[in-house]
Amino acid sequence: MPSVRVVTYNIAGARLRSPLGDVVRAVVPDVLVVNETPKLPLVWRWQCARLAAEWGLTRAAGGRDAGSNMICVSPRVRVLATSVRRLSQPLLAPRRGIVSAQCAVDDVQFGVVGVHLSLSGGRRPAEAQQAVLAADALRGPVVVCGDLNEPPGRPAWRVLHAAGFVDFGTDGELTFSSTNPVKRIDAVLVRDAAVSSYGVPDADAELLRAASDHYPVQAVIDLPD
Repeated sequence: MPSVRVVTYNIAGARLRSPLGDVVRAVVPDVLVVNETPKLPLVWRWQCARLAAEWGLTRAAGGRDAGSNMICVSPRVRVLATSVRRLSQPLLAPRRGIVSAQCAVDDVQFGVVGVHLSLSGGRRPAEAQQAVLAADALRGPVVVCGDLNEPPGRPAWRVLHAAGFVDFGTDGELTFSSTNPVKRIDAVLVRDAAVSSYGVPDADAELLRAASDHYPVQAVIDLPD
């Protein structure tokens, strides 16, 4: 039974690239979903690919074309197909979108969906439903990862739960902010697979604070043969 380590990380508050890289490399993800990637026109693809390379990973899909959400993978993960889309937002609101990838490890397929939900609570349930639709297009177990911008029990989480996605976190695993953790808004939710480990990585607190204003969240997922 193969397993994969999936990590979600909002890097918008990244203060220094060196600590950010140290955190990612220490976690050793097989799949990394990144929120708030570089989005400067014309050069964003190069910047996203460069970041992934610094982490020892490869950019599989996403960036500006997916509302600044990106999926990166390690060499052991094969990417079979990808999809990106922007989610419409009010004028001057931050960009939002969805990135997805059909992946395989040891010939066992699984899907990954990355999303960063809106700051507007009224928009988040419909955006979560769009993430579900992206997940339904993938084969095998699927994870939906990202910054949901609301705590568990709120409407967007309920949409994901109703679609079969399970939250393996606990209320004590706060993810924002790294300098004063008061909310659990970042998550890896899993459908049709077991999880053997879940939570904020055990890393130096000063390093995590220097890397980003969000904590990363990791899940070790046991894929069925």
